[in-house]
Amino acid sequence: MTRKAVFTLFLVLSASATARADLCASDPELQKIADENPEVAQCCQQFDAMLGNIDAILQQGFTALVPVLGCLTKPPIELSANCYNDLLSSGANCFYELNVMLGFFNATGLLDTAVNAATSGDLSSVDTSAIPTPEEFEKQALDYLPTAMEQLKSVTGSDQINPVCCQSVSKLIADKCACEEKPMSFVTSRLDG
Repeated sequence: MTRKAVFTLFLVLSASATARADLCASDPELQKIADENPEVAQCCQQFDAMLGNIDAILQQGFTALVPVLGCLTKPPIELSANCYNDLLSSGANCFYELNVMLGFFNATGLLDTAVNAATSGDLSSVDTSAIPTPEEFEKQALDYLPTAMEQLKSVTGSDQINPVCCQSVSKLIADKCACEEKPMSFVTSRLDG
């Protein structure tokens, strides 16, 4: 996975976890779609209402995103029904693992980098030196592994990833959900712009 791909993942996650006021108004493409589609306009309002306090969102963890997950099936993201269901299944089956992973991104400072980029809305202002190389990322992950295992054991009784979580993630990968054209076009158009 390239540095750009890893950072894209962080940006997508942080964009889901942060927002400036008036999410759609700050993006002309989204504003046009919201003006033409009341469901998209409602999603914009949900994001704006929910994401006013990043600290509360990060404290609640991934469950904070549940109210707006349905918006991923609307334009311009238009995640397929199959991948949307895969995503919901993975979120439910990997709840503890996702929160441990959020702890890793927070502990390493990667979350702050992504949050700052999403909040500013200007990727050119992102300090790319804060984005680790694949080798540095791997080292950070391996160094954090004992902590992650300890955290997982404290909430699940086991330091191993739940096999059902692994199956859910495998389905997301097998269904190529991260490669669907419309969601990826939406993300890359904002990175290239």
